[in-house]
Amino acid sequence: MKKIINILAVIGLATVTSCSLFLEKPDTTGTVDLDAVFGTTKNAEAALMSCYSNVLLHGWPGGMGIGHGTLGAMSGEVNRGYNWHGTYVVAQQGLSVNGVDGSDAGADSYQNNWRYIRQCFIVKENIDKVADMDQATKDVIKAEATALIAYRYMGMFYRYGGVPIVTKSFEANDDLTAGRAPLEEVLQYIIDLCDEACAVLPAKWDAANTGRMTQGAALAIKARALMFAARPLFNSATPYLDNGSLNNLICFGSADTERWKDAIDANEAVLSWAAANGTAIIDTGKPFEDYATATSTPGNNEIILAYKCNSSDKHSWPASALFYYHNCSPYWDYNRWDSDESGVLSNHVKLYYRNDGGEIDWPSVGDAAPRTGADYIACINSLEPRALADIKFGGFDAKNNAGDSQWQNNGWGRGGYDADKDKGSAFPNRVGATGQGCGERSKFYYNAGSRVWFEAPLFRLAETYLNLAEAYNEYGNSTKALENLNKVHERAGLPAVTEKDQTRLREIIQREKAIEFFQENHRYFDAKHWKRSDIGTAICGGSMRSFTFNIKNDDAATWPYAAEWVESWWEAEIYTAFWSPAMYLEPFPQTEVNKGTITQNPGY
Repeated sequence: MKKIINILAVIGLATVTSCSLFLEKPDTTGTVDLDAVFGTTKNAEAALMSCYSNVLLHGWPGGMGIGHGTLGAMSGEVNRGYNWHGTYVVAQQGLSVNGVDGSDAGADSYQNNWRYIRQCFIVKENIDKVADMDQATKDVIKAEATALIAYRYMGMFYRYGGVPIVTKSFEANDDLTAGRAPLEEVLQYIIDLCDEACAVLPAKWDAANTGRMTQGAALAIKARALMFAARPLFNSATPYLDNGSLNNLICFGSADTERWKDAIDANEAVLSWAAANGTAIIDTGKPFEDYATATSTPGNNEIILAYKCNSSDKHSWPASALFYYHNCSPYWDYNRWDSDESGVLSNHVKLYYRNDGGEIDWPSVGDAAPRTGADYIACINSLEPRALADIKFGGFDAKNNAGDSQWQNNGWGRGGYDADKDKGSAFPNRVGATGQGCGERSKFYYNAGSRVWFEAPLFRLAETYLNLAEAYNEYGNSTKALENLNKVHERAGLPAVTEKDQTRLREIIQREKAIEFFQENHRYFDAKHWKRSDIGTAICGGSMRSFTFNIKNDDAATWPYAAEWVESWWEAEIYTAFWSPAMYLEPFPQTEVNKGTITQNPGY
């Protein structure tokens, strides 16, 4: 009898929606046979939920190769972490073919991609065995499994370039030596999977099944894949590094503007689905509440697909992984926060607009003198709403949980920033701990109260609008680019963008994406595929900076310090991150390369 090892061992971790049936697990764990797994609807649906739990965690803690930290710690959003974090090692030395901090290589778990894709194929290939399930339900589950496979392939596509194409669950006696397929073939496979799934998936689910794949989710996977196909890293006549006869694994070999048209069509299809199914960008004229709701409130109308995790135990997986992702945790005690190293960098903070759409006059490394405390308070108070929803700045309460004592400056043991009394003489050097940086992350926790979990947004409709802004601009249609850009920009309470020069508009759109999707796992990949000129000097590599403060030397000033106790502040470089052109794509594990079936990406 065929065996499947541990496919149900993690079912109990797949707490993904509010529907009790959707969350239930079979009374089996460990080594079970296919007849048991697909003997009843209950067990088979639990197997599908295991696929959801594993596949959709891609790139988030628990689903990335590195054991600690976030992708934002490698793309200029937040600090590199502790010296024992994988993100710290990457910041110091770059990506590794042998892995760091529990990874098998790079910043992804390459092996897990195939493990979870196999789980999806097992469900797809065996669901017809379930005797107490109608055929229509079986067909939908097959489509869900297909869409989940497409999701993982999409992620591998922009991480690695060409990867092996797998079309079934392999057995031990199958030929397991499939090599990497050309970029074009992998992209087409993703498109085919999405089209196959979309033809069967429901347009939307009822409230009891929210979180499952829909036609809109399949369309969004396809649209994102085509965006990466159109960007300069792949859409080029020459690769970022020469790969000889294997250049087709890492670029298309031509720069074709029509790839942007393909991306436009795919994203417009997402908008059409959204308009017909009640999914819309949240814009009620209240910028702070609208953005905070879109990023934080489970099941809101802007979400196309989210990672559904509602565990109330912050020490359980995957809640602990997502919890850790959010700050290394805001709920830990004072001493932990005092030395924590995951604060927001000024590299990111300076991207936000002033609340009237202008630019804030920030301090910069190399200034002749520090700024006053009053200047600090004025700068923070003048920030656009998204910044105040994303970050609890030093000395301020978290704006997205106003009135909640747990989110005040001293709530849950948080409070200060990298500062102490009477440190003004240390200017311009960095002083104090490196923890809070410019502030602590509060995104995903609007009106959260004591909630420790959040539902990580995987696709929001805001992405579709900004994808269209980018694609229309590259295709030479600035009018349509601005129309879509301003759907997001004006929702943030900012005046409409009117710039029509393609180069300048490109910068504005890329900035908008960096702001809107802070900590949503976009920046790390976007910056690489855009081949930004500053990627090695201020984003993935180069000068990583933070604000530093001098607290008034007053006996009444006690920790946690309120913003009013800031006597002076300045920007300091806290470390220089490593960058190499090899890092445009992730490395494959050396153990895989040593098998002789796949070739390494160039430069590693």
